[in-house]
Amino acid sequence: MFLLLCILSTLASEVFTSDYSLLDQDYYDLNNAKAIFNQFIQKYEKEYDDRIDYHFEVFKQNLQNINKWNKEKGTKMFGINAFTDLTFEEFSRFYLGFNAKNISSDGIVYKPSGIEAPDSLDWRDSGYVSPVKNQENCGSCFAFSATGNVEGQYAKNHNTQAISLSVQQSLDCESQGNCIDGGFPHNVFQALAEQGGSMREEDYPYEGVKGQCRTQRDKIVAKVTGGSQLGVSGEDDLKEALASHGPLSISVCVDNQFKAYNGGVFKPSTPCYQSNHAVLLVGYGNEGSTKYWLIKNSWGKQWGDQGYFRLVMGQRACGIGVIYTACAKVA
Repeated sequence: MFLLLCILSTLASEVFTSDYSLLDQDYYDLNNAKAIFNQFIQKYEKEYDDRIDYHFEVFKQNLQNINKWNKEKGTKMFGINAFTDLTFEEFSRFYLGFNAKNISSDGIVYKPSGIEAPDSLDWRDSGYVSPVKNQENCGSCFAFSATGNVEGQYAKNHNTQAISLSVQQSLDCESQGNCIDGGFPHNVFQALAEQGGSMREEDYPYEGVKGQCRTQRDKIVAKVTGGSQLGVSGEDDLKEALASHGPLSISVCVDNQFKAYNGGVFKPSTPCYQSNHAVLLVGYGNEGSTKYWLIKNSWGKQWGDQGYFRLVMGQRACGIGVIYTACAKVA
């Protein structure tokens, strides 16, 4: 009898801890919002103080938005994720980190080389892209984007698989950037060049807060010699630059709709050109007649399409190919 009770207790526990079916629906019934919220709290391990009622109301409003956007798109493009209990203002304070208002016009003007870019491209297939990482509640996207670019440049130059390099080193050693105000990838390239290069992630793991620069020069594996903004004149130039250089640091404009992205080729419902987030451009392709960019984000694998998103090509969506592109120099 005792053994039977133990088995039943274990099965009940497994059901309780793994049944998140209410979170994955084509349409969210707001009358059932409390039950959905409870599963959300459990899955994403949320802990609230006395503001739980406030976050529940925000959650319900976001469910209503998701229902509306999916109806407009005619597809299940948006859904619940770790950010569904946050307003866009709250989300922006912690999960972005690129401020286009403070960007300079310095950089190298990209001159097309005349190469014929392939019809589709995914630098992951060449091994130039490391696994998806998570910036957590720190506006360090610029450091993740820059580090991903260095990883790709090193792998491409050495014809090898990408090594997961230290984002924390990129964050700590770039003096101007931080978790609150964000920063710029090209400043990270210069900082790493001054340090002699980038260490492995395992030797300088991510902490989610900015600290003192603690580079150990004897553990540097990727020698960074510099880097800069790359002035592309539009998406055609960007496509060629991606095919020529490998994964690129870019900026995009993130809005409330984008944070709820769940998969598919994203086309913003309203224009969004004020870049506020740095990401890593890794490829492009098409879904039927719709061409898209393939982009690696830094919000973990549970966001979007396993941590990636596809952005419609040819419409300057989210400001891509307009505001910012950068690339490191790696020996």
